[in-house]
Amino acid sequence: MSLLDERTSQNFLIYANSVIKSRAIPSVEDNLKPIHRRILWTLYEDKVYDDAKTKKCATEAGRVLAYSPHGEASVYSALVRLAQWWKLRYPLVYIQGNAGNLLGDSAAASRYTECKLSPLGMMMLEDINKDCVDFKPNYDNTTEEPVTLPSKFPFLLCGNNSGIAVGMGSDIVSHNFTEVSKAIEYYMLHKDCTTADLMKFIQGPDFPTGGIILNGEDLPAIYERGTGSVKVAAHYDITKKGKETLIIFHDVPYGVEIDDGIKKPLKKLVLDEGYDVFKDIVVEKAGPRNYDITVTLDKNAKVDECLKILFSKTKLQSTIKINNNFIVNGEPRVLSLKGMIAAWVDYRSNCIKRIAQNDYNKTNHKLTVVLGLQKCMSDIDKLVSLIRESSNRAAAKSAIMKEFSLNDEQAEAVLDMKLSRLSRLDLAELDKDERDLTDKLALLKSTIEDENMRYGIIKSDLEEIKKVIGPDNRLTEIYYARPIETIDKPVIKEEFKIYPNGWRLNNVAGVEVIDSDLIDVVYAYGIGDIYGYTADGTISPLGHDIDNFIGASVLNTGKTKMVAVTKNGNIKVSLLSDYKLSRKGEKVLKLKEDDELLYAGFCDDNDNIILFDGNNKILKLAIKDLPVASKLTVGVKSGFAPCSAAMVVTDSDLLLLVTKDLKGKYTPVKDFSLDSRGNKGQTIGDDTICVRRIESARENIYLIPKQGKPFTLARNKLSIKSRTATGAALSTRNIVRII
Repeated sequence: MSLLDERTSQNFLIYANSVIKSRAIPSVEDNLKPIHRRILWTLYEDKVYDDAKTKKCATEAGRVLAYSPHGEASVYSALVRLAQWWKLRYPLVYIQGNAGNLLGDSAAASRYTECKLSPLGMMMLEDINKDCVDFKPNYDNTTEEPVTLPSKFPFLLCGNNSGIAVGMGSDIVSHNFTEVSKAIEYYMLHKDCTTADLMKFIQGPDFPTGGIILNGEDLPAIYERGTGSVKVAAHYDITKKGKETLIIFHDVPYGVEIDDGIKKPLKKLVLDEGYDVFKDIVVEKAGPRNYDITVTLDKNAKVDECLKILFSKTKLQSTIKINNNFIVNGEPRVLSLKGMIAAWVDYRSNCIKRIAQNDYNKTNHKLTVVLGLQKCMSDIDKLVSLIRESSNRAAAKSAIMKEFSLNDEQAEAVLDMKLSRLSRLDLAELDKDERDLTDKLALLKSTIEDENMRYGIIKSDLEEIKKVIGPDNRLTEIYYARPIETIDKPVIKEEFKIYPNGWRLNNVAGVEVIDSDLIDVVYAYGIGDIYGYTADGTISPLGHDIDNFIGASVLNTGKTKMVAVTKNGNIKVSLLSDYKLSRKGEKVLKLKEDDELLYAGFCDDNDNIILFDGNNKILKLAIKDLPVASKLTVGVKSGFAPCSAAMVVTDSDLLLLVTKDLKGKYTPVKDFSLDSRGNKGQTIGDDTICVRRIESARENIYLIPKQGKPFTLARNKLSIKSRTATGAALSTRNIVRII
């Protein structure tokens, strides 16, 4: 190798190392790149706090240059990103003025905008003046900057970040803080937990722009490895306007700008490639943040084909990389979900320990001074006389140390004290100060030595952050195209098989079923929250004296109402508090002579009820729109009869629709609009024989033949389709029941 080659190789390695560690890959402690950390630190130094007045961005960007060798333009670009809600799930900076938008418009020039720390940005820096993080010289050794931030807010898990270094990159996705805080609390109590355990709390990424993750079944493996990708599509509704069909998209995948990612590709399809089924696209503001994107179709257009084109030819469906690559102890390292949580908890615990140590030192100094002053209180006149008669400060210090048995620290404090304060000293007050400081020292010492006590502080901090954030609903839904291949421990609910005479936990797929006596399968985390109901309107906990069950429902935490539906279309909503739900069973409603109970389920005002007529009509009603009736009443007429199936649903659920010729598909509940009682319902595929709620598209579906053993449906045989589309073949066997 020549000298030039050797020198080039060495210099390139130095450059690559610098890019990886000092520019592109975020630190595991706070999930910040150096430029973002410097921006937040500068705002803190300039006291541009969340409750202060904003300052001009041009001024602050210029101030950051004291720590960053880059130009003002690049600093301002990074500053703007910290404030854009579509870039960060939880922005750390507030900008007053035009900070750009989701359409793709850029922010106004820095001279026209002003900024300050957001409340969460302030939490990233809280207590930084208490020696809880290390500092280092800036690039020209004129001042110092923090190596990391204290990160009271777990931005490591809640913040989006990405970077491209030399030979590697980093793609960090955001998560919902409410889910993250529960996972952190669980981890602190169960250090030996697995990634699967933590996924009971953290469902998956929660992007600031919403969307639907289509391959949720891949998330356990992604979170275990720390790398992978998710497919994200926009939420949409289909509606009619005269003879035209409108597809309204309510959000976009993360990282997609509406103009470049959707409008321009669609116009190119129409103008250059002849897709004349698309007549128009209109983008309208929908609330303070998102936009509604309305695509108008030609009256002869096939909706399913148009959706397929839109998702494949524009960025209404996009693949988002996940690569949890951080700088850990000075080296790049890919972390699992558990590794990320463990890293933040350990770092935050150490910050709290250093804060407590700093407070301990200051408190100990105060106590030392108080003890010295107590000694001096025995003879104030003597103290004053000694100081007056001394030739200089050193002589005075030596004299009072000898006379009152003070140490160096106490003597210095007495000499620094103003005479006016000395004259106001009260022995009782000093005694009280001594007790208070002693108690505080004991508490701080416990914090320094006891890890569990520090964990208690972390938990309190998380509760405080919840109040700052306020309502924190999940923005991104997750669909599962096939059953999850679980890692270590299963994260799916346990299956319970329901028979007319009660429940069993045996392996249905391996057991002969006589006369199709298996009537239902429910999913729950425990037996006690499953309730069976009978045709005569009785409901009771499964496994007790009641038999002849026709179905079962799971009582989830937070449900406050019960809804019952009869075969003749009567529907009754009542308060759950009206029922004891005892072993003996209770009547759900009063039945007429020619009627019987079809369904009983638990719900609240955020849920809907689906009614199915057994052929090709579905009625969707909002629970909140139905009157609440007392315990033993008939209820009200839905106007939709006869009913062959009913179920409580949310708009995030899927419906399994199966026809007589055994073709099936999944259809999102949100594809059905809300109806009113008395309406005729909405059309689905002709000769539909089965409508079943699928909570997450990962539950097993059992097909029961006339003879032989039940078998489960292969998950990859079905796909998500609109309510009028044709499904895929399920089986060639003679099926008598699908559950």
